[in-house]
Formats: sequence, structure tokens, C-alpha cells
Amino acid sequence: MVAVIEGLLSKDQVQTIAKRLFGAQFVDGSMSGGPLGETIKKNTQVSPQSPEYRELSQLVLGVLRQNDQVAITALPRRILSPIFASYVEGNRYGEHVDAALMGPYPGMRTDLSITIFLNDPGAYEGGELVLQTPFGEQVYKRPAGDAVLYPTHYVHRVNAVTRGRRLAIVTWMESMVRDPAKREIIGDLAEVMDRLVRENADGESIRRVEKARLNLLRMWADT
Repeated sequence: MVAVIEGLLSKDQVQTIAKRLFGAQFVDGSMSGGPLGETIKKNTQVSPQSPEYRELSQLVLGVLRQNDQVAITALPRRILSPIFASYVEGNRYGEHVDAALMGPYPGMRTDLSITIFLNDPGAYEGGELVLQTPFGEQVYKRPAGDAVLYPTHYVHRVNAVTRGRRLAIVTWMESMVRDPAKREIIGDLAEVMDRLVRENADGESIRRVEKARLNLLRMWADT
């Protein structure tokens, strides 16, 4: 299941991040591309040792942890520190699957990936995020502040940038419910319950839906 989260970052947050990235130290991005990084990945990313990195990382993690749609869709248990990536003309990231385990040994299981767009589509040509899903290829090029949340096991790529500069944030989540089908069921029930509340449905209907959601979460969650 792919979820588009509109306005994950506010305009002020996007501007704050963009200003801080202007003076940040960028390094070769192929180092985080796994064994094929040098072959398929050509971009740069902010060095974790850059003075700006800690501040920006905390800002993004705070937003992700507080966002209702992320909570409902991902049920995140842990979230990795993000990568702030830059793609200029000729840069791209070929087809790949993200690593199953990331972070310090023994690593965090990666169930979901998220790409947050930092500049508007008109600022660059190319640079689309392309996912290979069970329903065929899906192409994303979203306004600044929007995000795309998708299962990490999907093969995906970033098309070559042919003009301008693409800025994006990428990170990964370990979900409390590792099975994507089960996660989707729990998320669907949460959305139904929210709609029932907004439409002032009777209390018994709301309680029964919430009971089902919580009991399934209790059965399937790994905390």
C-alpha cells in the first residue's frame, strides 16, 4: 500500500530546512547505496557530521512522530535518522530495493520507506520517484512538503534529473505490525472509525469498530 501524505511539512518547515541546507556540507551519496551504490546511485547527501544535520534530523523526526496519518498507516515502532539528498543534472538512483536491516548492529528492520519532497516540481525536470507495485509502475513528483510512504520491499528508482536541483528527505520505519496486509486492515479500521466520529455516528458503532481495531493490533503488534 502506498500513501501520499499532503503537507507533512509546513511551508515554514520546508523553508527552514532549505535555508539550513544551503550552507550544509554534502558528501557522495553512493556510500549509502549498498553494494551497487557506486554503479546505480549518483547524488549527494548531507554529512551526518555537518553542524546542520542534528538540528534538521530532530525537526523531521519530530514531525513524523506527531503526524496522525503516519501513525495510522505505518504504526511506527522506530524511525531511522533521515538522509537529506540532493540530485542535480545527471544525478539519478537506479532500480533497487532498500536494505532489510539498517542502522547500528544488529540493525533495525525496515518495513516502510518515506520520501519527503523539499522543492516544487517546477524547480527541476526529471527526478521522479518511481515505484514498482503490484498494480504496475507508479510515478510521484509531489509539491514541497508532501511525502510518499511505501513498503520498503518495493523495487524503486529516482529518474535522472535533466534540469535544476531535486531536494528530498528519505528515511525508514520499523512498524509494530510487520505484515503489510495486516497493517492495511488496522489502518482501514482507523479511517472508518475517524469517519464515524466526524459524521456523528452512534456510539455503539464507533465502539465496535474501535474494539476490532484494538484487538487486531493486540494480536499482531510486536512492541
